[in-house]
Amino acid sequence: MRAQEARTFTGVTFASGTRIAVTPLAALAVIGACSREPAKENDRNQIQAALDRSAEATRAKDIDAFMAEIPDDMVLRDDTGGVITRGQLRTNILRDWGIIPKTISLSQRIDSLTVSGDSAIVYTSQRWERLMLERDGKGVDSVVTTERHRETWRRTARGWHEYDIQELGGEVFVNGKRVQPGR
Repeated sequence: MRAQEARTFTGVTFASGTRIAVTPLAALAVIGACSREPAKENDRNQIQAALDRSAEATRAKDIDAFMAEIPDDMVLRDDTGGVITRGQLRTNILRDWGIIPKTISLSQRIDSLTVSGDSAIVYTSQRWERLMLERDGKGVDSVVTTERHRETWRRTARGWHEYDIQELGGEVFVNGKRVQPGR
């Protein structure tokens, strides 16, 4: 008898009712992949909920809710590599919010997620439409920004928290016209 004919097959039944015949090793792979999906979906839901809380805190200008999403042990750095304290971050956020009379909409969505143990790499897309004071502090511009991020998240005793964010690029529109950032 050839080796192929001596194989043992087992059945795997999916929630849809579909049943397939596979080798025991393949069955373990299928079952293992399926059993990881609910955990990944749960992780995705928890991370999206944290993104939504942060967006809502920004929209409502609720500094305490915003700061609650920042883990105590997160190290923030400025453009020169200096450490930004939680107090400085709070001050900077309130300053930035001070020139935004109104957020019209702010959304952050997960584009992709890779979970490995208690760490996750999350690619997100953000769109923020708001009214911002002009430099004179009197006029108001309609500003829309889009940005893609690569974020590193960690599962902690308090749930999933973002520990690093890299901006990957986006667009800026002021009063409906595309502009180059920083100009």
